[in-house]
Amino acid sequence: MIFSIRPAQLDDVDPIRGLLPRLAEFKLPPGRVPEHLWRGDEKILLAWAAGDEPDCLIQVAVNEEQQILGVAMARLRKELLSSEPSAHLEILMVAKHAEGSGIGRALMNAAESAAKDRGARSMTLHAFATNTRACRLYEGLGYDGELIRYSKTLQD
Repeated sequence: MIFSIRPAQLDDVDPIRGLLPRLAEFKLPPGRVPEHLWRGDEKILLAWAAGDEPDCLIQVAVNEEQQILGVAMARLRKELLSSEPSAHLEILMVAKHAEGSGIGRALMNAAESAAKDRGARSMTLHAFATNTRACRLYEGLGYDGELIRYSKTLQD
């Protein structure tokens, strides 16, 4: 598949929004609502489009017709423990028909490069343990699972 990576433009917002449900297309942990996995990211995207998220870096993969095949969105912020300049990956998603074509890896490289260009010394991300495909990609790119987040539903 032929694709290129470029920074997102305002015209890309609606196609990106259309892809957001892909963020929940894996075996979700019990009690998780798919929409909860992407509604917050949608708010960040819309804030970026309004000019209210200057530290948000969005890269898109497009085909020759400029149709969006995938998205990486990272935000610059201090690293959790050291407070050094860092970035946090909010979104990495690839259109279903484009899976397995190297787009996810290319988007990660572009996101890392964009963050580094803006002074980030590291990048963090969150992944559900049940999203094994994503975990394999991140580990293959050198990411370490250094923290474990525990969750328990407190219901009667």
